[in-house]
Amino acid sequence: MENERAMTSTAKPHAIADDLWSVAVPNTVGPSGQATNVYIVGRDPALLIDAGSDDGGATILFALEVLGIERLERIVLTHAHQDHAGNAPHLRAATDARVELHRSDFGLTGRYQVDLTVDHFLSGGDQIAVGPYQFEIIETPGHAPGHVSLYEPSLKALFAGDLLSGNGTVAVVPPRGSMGAYLDSLRRVQTHAIETIYPGHGPAILNGNERVAQYITHRERREEEIFQEIAGGRDTIEAITDRLYLDVLPRIRPQAAGTVLAHVIHLVERGRVRVVDDAPPSLTTQFLVASGVSG
Repeated sequence: MENERAMTSTAKPHAIADDLWSVAVPNTVGPSGQATNVYIVGRDPALLIDAGSDDGGATILFALEVLGIERLERIVLTHAHQDHAGNAPHLRAATDARVELHRSDFGLTGRYQVDLTVDHFLSGGDQIAVGPYQFEIIETPGHAPGHVSLYEPSLKALFAGDLLSGNGTVAVVPPRGSMGAYLDSLRRVQTHAIETIYPGHGPAILNGNERVAQYITHRERREEEIFQEIAGGRDTIEAITDRLYLDVLPRIRPQAAGTVLAHVIHLVERGRVRVVDDAPPSLTTQFLVASGVSG
């Protein structure tokens, strides 16, 4: 029955390179509904990059069976959001694979977090050898506080989790999302030669360094648009979101508003905007251009 569920999904493994496959795991949580890309690397032992949303492990176990892989050794999580980590407890129980995560994403609670047993904590600069590949862990917080990406130099490939998306942009929502950290992370991966980005959602992205630069430019332009809205008198997150996200779907609006807030907090951190009455920045506070700053 479990394998039948996987076979009727978009779950057949897709070959990317030698001993490297992607599997689309149906997303059972979150507003986007986009399948999560899980990457299988190597053979006996194999490694997973992310685990996907919770389907009891059926999709990934079926994919391993199709590929004839008998030993899954490691599950490397880019972050602990449920659509990336939800399957990790099931897969750990079924295969004895060890779960690896950055410490800053461990033990968080909330709607989309997972109660994880973590066997090893990742750090930036860690090297992971599996099959013909050697991955470098890059700390890329912003979307989540302990988000990491994996860079593989022989492929010139970045396995990006939710740092970038094959379908549009990425939500950065406080309090755990930080726009300043997110922009720093994009600039950090720019120092690597990236031809292809393999994101957590959507198709592979070609011309990787160019796309990273486009993401940075987009975020910088969006932040300037938000600053100009505040300078023009739209002083709340709701008013700015109404103005800049005219066509956003209702189910996506909280992520849009949260990302606007992340930009405004970054403007506050940079001294360009202040909060009325010095209240903590939030979805309900009012904002003004800081004294001495022109629009």
